[in-house]
Parts: sequence; C-alpha cells; structure tokens
Amino acid sequence: MKLSIVLATRTDLTTAHAIAMAATRAGHDVAMFAMDAGCAALASAPELAAELVDADCAITACANSSVGLAMPPGIVVGSQDDHAKVVATADRVVALT
Repeated sequence: MKLSIVLATRTDLTTAHAIAMAATRAGHDVAMFAMDAGCAALASAPELAAELVDADCAITACANSSVGLAMPPGIVVGSQDDHAKVVATADRVVALT
C-alpha cells in the first residue's frame, strides 16, 4: 500500500512523523508533501526529517512555502504538480491541514 501524507501545519509534524514511521515499519511506501507551515516545521526539525528520509519516506516541500527556509538533506523542493502526484498515486491519504 502507498500512503501519502499532506502536512500543512507546524503542530502536526510529530503526528505525521509517527504515522509515516509506523507505516514504513509495516512495509508500506510513504510519500509526504509539505506546504505552508508544514515546510517551516520540517526546516526546524531536521532530526525528524532525517529519520523519515532514512526510513525511505519520499518528502517533497512546496517551493513557494519554502522560500527563505533551509530544507534538511533529502527533502525535494517541488511544486503543486508534485503535490498532485503524491496524492494521485496513493492508496490512502492523510491530510494534516
């Protein structure tokens, strides 16, 4: 199963991290798209981002929402087209918005 997580809030990063890690431990593919305050949350928590990347979670951050932020290594900066791909290819989507 492919799980996609849309993260648009700062306060839900730990929830997104927990869901993604549980899904990868269960053998599922996980993709995450961060936008709005979700980008700032990832930028301010490089240790959580590194754990997700190390667990093979594909993470894309919205380029517009990432302006002026230093994204942790392994996070791709993309567009709303990437957001659409993350959602369109998923079996299930969790939206933390």
